[in-house]
Amino acid sequence: MSNADPIVAFVVTHTHWDREWYRPYHEFRVDLVRVVSEVLDLLEHDETFEYFVLDGQTIVLEDYLAVRPDDKSRIKRLVEQGKLAIGPWYILPDEFLVSAEATVRNLIIGHMVGSEFGAVQKVGYMPDSFGHIAQMPQILRQAEIDSFIYTRGNGAEIDEIGHEFFWRGPDGAIVLAINQCGGYCNAGALGFSEDWETNTQRNVEPERAVQQIRTLFEKMSRLSQGDVYLLNNGCDHLRPQRELSSIFEALGSAFPKTQFKHARFEHYLSEVRSRDFVKNSYSGELIGGRLQFILSGVWSARMYLKQLNDRAQTILADYVEPFSAYMHFMLGQPYEQGLVDDSWKLLLQNHPHDSICGCSTDDVHRDMVPRFDGVIQTAEQLLRDQLGWLVPACARGSDADGETVVCVGNPLPQERSDMVDRLIVLRPPGASVDRLAMHDESGRPIRFEILETYYVEHFWGVDCRKELFGWRQREHFQIYLDDFRKRIVRNESERQVRDTFVWMRFLATDIPALGHANYYLTERADDGPPTDEREVDRVAVVGNTMSSELYDVTVHCDGTFDVTDKSTGNHFEGLNRLDDSADVGDEYDYSPIDSGEVVSSAGEVGTLRVVDAGGLCGCIEVQFLLELPSAVSHDRERRVADTVECRVRTRIGLKVNDPVIDVELSFDNRAEDHRLRAVFPTTVKTDLVLSDGQFYINERPMEQPEGADWVQPPSGTYPQQEFTLQHDGSRGLAVLNRGLPEIQAVRDDSAKSSLYLTLLRSVGWLSRDDFAARCWSNAGPTIKTPDAQCIGEHTFQYGVIPLGVEYEVEAVKEASRRYRVPVAVGQGVRDGSVAGGRGLLRKSTSATSISAVKKHESRNTLVVRLYNLIGSPVDETLTLGVNVVRAWRTNLLEERQTPIDVEAPREVRLHLDPHEIVTIELELDRHLDATP
Repeated sequence: MSNADPIVAFVVTHTHWDREWYRPYHEFRVDLVRVVSEVLDLLEHDETFEYFVLDGQTIVLEDYLAVRPDDKSRIKRLVEQGKLAIGPWYILPDEFLVSAEATVRNLIIGHMVGSEFGAVQKVGYMPDSFGHIAQMPQILRQAEIDSFIYTRGNGAEIDEIGHEFFWRGPDGAIVLAINQCGGYCNAGALGFSEDWETNTQRNVEPERAVQQIRTLFEKMSRLSQGDVYLLNNGCDHLRPQRELSSIFEALGSAFPKTQFKHARFEHYLSEVRSRDFVKNSYSGELIGGRLQFILSGVWSARMYLKQLNDRAQTILADYVEPFSAYMHFMLGQPYEQGLVDDSWKLLLQNHPHDSICGCSTDDVHRDMVPRFDGVIQTAEQLLRDQLGWLVPACARGSDADGETVVCVGNPLPQERSDMVDRLIVLRPPGASVDRLAMHDESGRPIRFEILETYYVEHFWGVDCRKELFGWRQREHFQIYLDDFRKRIVRNESERQVRDTFVWMRFLATDIPALGHANYYLTERADDGPPTDEREVDRVAVVGNTMSSELYDVTVHCDGTFDVTDKSTGNHFEGLNRLDDSADVGDEYDYSPIDSGEVVSSAGEVGTLRVVDAGGLCGCIEVQFLLELPSAVSHDRERRVADTVECRVRTRIGLKVNDPVIDVELSFDNRAEDHRLRAVFPTTVKTDLVLSDGQFYINERPMEQPEGADWVQPPSGTYPQQEFTLQHDGSRGLAVLNRGLPEIQAVRDDSAKSSLYLTLLRSVGWLSRDDFAARCWSNAGPTIKTPDAQCIGEHTFQYGVIPLGVEYEVEAVKEASRRYRVPVAVGQGVRDGSVAGGRGLLRKSTSATSISAVKKHESRNTLVVRLYNLIGSPVDETLTLGVNVVRAWRTNLLEERQTPIDVEAPREVRLHLDPHEIVTIELELDRHLDATP
C-alpha cells in the first residue's frame, strides 16, 4: 500500500452532468449553458486552468450548441489543443437496463459526434453507472479503449485488489481499472464547505481545500497500490473550480513531497502505467455495494419505462435495421440511414442512468415516454412501408384487388416456422369466405383456421392491413367492436357493400432467414378440400387443460398452472403464483417491512374461460380480484388495514411447434408501496442462477454475500436481459420476459429453488433515508414522486420453458429470440408484389447470437455483429443471399481491422474464441443475381 502523501496527485477538473434527474432537462440545460460558457472562457484565458473534462458524454455538446451555435469553433479549437476532453460516450448509461447493442451504439454515436470537434478521450469513463457488466472490458477494448474509471460496483474483492487493478472480461480482454476512491466528487468544490457553494458567490477558502485533500489522501492510502493519486475535482452540475491557482499554491505548501498536476485522465493513466505498480486483477461483473451504493432497486422502478425501452430497442435493432438491410442489399431499396440514426439518438436520450433507471422526478419520466413513442412510431412506420413495398395495398387495376397476399417477414438470421394470427380484410366487398383457400409461393395448399368473420363499414384512413402484428390488430379492432357492435351486419345484401374482416390463423413454414415469404388467399373454383390435408400437430383444449405435442398444461382458478413435459416426464406445479409484499423503499431501492408479510394469489377462486379452443393455438384465461393493503402506514412499519381490489387477468397460451408456454398478465394496480412478483417453483436444487446479459450468459451464485459491513448489502435480486434459468443436471426451468429486467432465485426449506420475476414495484419518493435496505441513507434528493406508485392498468408478458437433461443454454437463447421477435406481417395484393423465398443472411450454429445486421454508418456495406454464447471456441458460417466481394473484421466502431478470406461466393466463415464479440463488414455484389 502507498503512503498517505503520494508522489504525484493528478487534479482532473470536470463536471458530471445528469441531463435530467431531480430537475427536468430544460431546467438543467439553462445551467449547462452557463457552466460550459465559463469553462470555455477559463480554458482560453486562465493559464493555470489548463484542462477540463466535459463529463464522458458528447450529447452535452449538442445540447449546448443548440442554443450557442457560434461557440462550435471555440470548442473545436480547444478539443484539438487537448485542453477540453470530450466523449467517448454519447450519454453516460446504465449498463444493465439497456441492450448490449444499445451500449455499442452509444460508443459509435459518441465517437461520431466527437469527431466533429477532434479526437474523443480514449478513456472508459463511467463515473456513476449503477454497476458494470461483465463484458465491458471487451466492449472497451474493441472501441480501442484500454482503461476504465468508475465509482460503483465493488464487493468484498475491493479490499484485496485495491483501487487500481486489471479488469478481465469473459473473453480475456483486459483494461486498467481505476476505482474513484470516494467517488467522482472526491476532490470537488475545493475550498467550500459544501458542493453546492461552488455555484454561488461564496468565497473560496484555500486552507479548507488543504484539509479536504489531507482527509482524501488518508482515505486513498488504505487501498491505493502506488503513489499516484487521482483527484476528481468536480461533481454533479458544478461550475469549474474557482481560484485554482491559489488552491494549488496552498496544496504545494502543505504537501511539499507531492507534485500536483492539473490534468486529463489520460495523463494520470499514463503515469500509473509507467510506474508499473498495478499487479492485481479481477474477473466478472461489478455489482456489489461494498463502498458505494449499487442501487439495485432501479431494475424494477417504474417498470413501464423498462417495457417501453424493450419495445423500442427490439423494433429498432431486431426488426428495422436487419429488414432494411434485406431490402437494400437484396432488393435495391434505399436504406433510410437518417431516420434510423435519429431514432437511435432519441432512444439513447432515455438511457442515462437516472433516466432509464426510473430514479428521477415525475416530470422527467413523463418526458421520456414521448421519446420512446417517437422511436417506436418511426421504426414501425419504416417497417410498414417496407412490407407495403413487398406487397402493395392495391392493384394497378381494381379488378385485381381481390388477389390477396399475406407477406410474412422474418428479421432473424435463421429459417423458422411461426404461427400467423391475422385479421384479413377481403376486397372487393362481398367476398366469399366459405370458398376461401390459401397456398404458398410453390402452389402448396396451406391449412388455415377461420376464427371469426365480420362485415363492417369501411375504415377510411385506418388500414389495419398494414398493422405489423396480429395482437395489435386485435387490440385496435376490439375497440371498434366494443362501441360499434350493432353496426356489424348479417344481412346478405348489406354485406355486399361492406368490408369483410376475417380472423384467421395459419402456420407459416420455412420462412427464409432474414427474408420474407408470401401466402396467397384465393377463392376455390370447386367444392374440393380447401387446404393442405397433411397431418399437422394440434393444440387440444378440454376444460382447464391444454395439450400440445410438447406439453400438458393445467390451468387453475388462481392463475397458476402445472406443466408436464411429454418428452421427459418432468412435472412442474404452481407456476405463476403472485406474491405481493410491502415496499418502504424509494425509486432506488426496495425495502421490506420487518414482519415480512406477503399476500399471495394462491387459492384465489377466479373465473376461468377458454379464449382459444385449440387448433394451432390454445389459450385459457383466468380473472380474479387480488385484495391488497392500500398502502403502508404513516410510520412505515406495517401495511394498513384498509384494502383495495386489484383486478388480475392471466392468459396462458400454447402454440404448435413452440417450446414457450406464453403468459400475459394484466394487473390493475390500485395499491401503493408494494412489490408484485410472479413465482415459478423450479423444484431444482442448485447453487447457480443463469441469466441472459449483454453479450454474455451470466452464471451467478444463488447465495449473495451478507454484506453486513457494506455501504449497501446485497438485495438478493439480479438483473437480466431476455431470460433466467436454473438447472440441476437432470431438469430445470427457464423464464423468459419482455422488458422485465429483475429476478431473484430463492430456496425453500427443502433447498428447492423458485424464480421470482418482478412485475411491478410501487413507491412514492425519489429518495428516502429511513429504511434499512440502504442503511438509513439517502441516495438522492428527498422528492415526492406520486407517479412512481404506478397506479393503473399494466400488462406483462413472459414465458416458461421446461428443460430436460440434454438442455443447452444456447437453445434457450434461440427460443427466446423467436419469442421476443415474432414475424412481422403485412397484407396486400398479388399485382406488383415481390416474390419471397430467399433471405439475406443465415447463421449455422446456435452457439452464436447475432445482435446487429445493418448498413455501415458511412459506407454502402453490410455490418454483422455476433458473439459466442459459450465458453469454448466456435466455428460459424454465415450464408448470404448475394455474393460477397470482400470482407473484413472490424472493431465495435466499425473501423476495419483485418481482411477475411472469402472462400465461397456466398459464405463467410468465422472462428470465435470463447465469449468473443465479432463484428464483420461485407462488401456485397448487389448487381449479381440480387433479386429473388
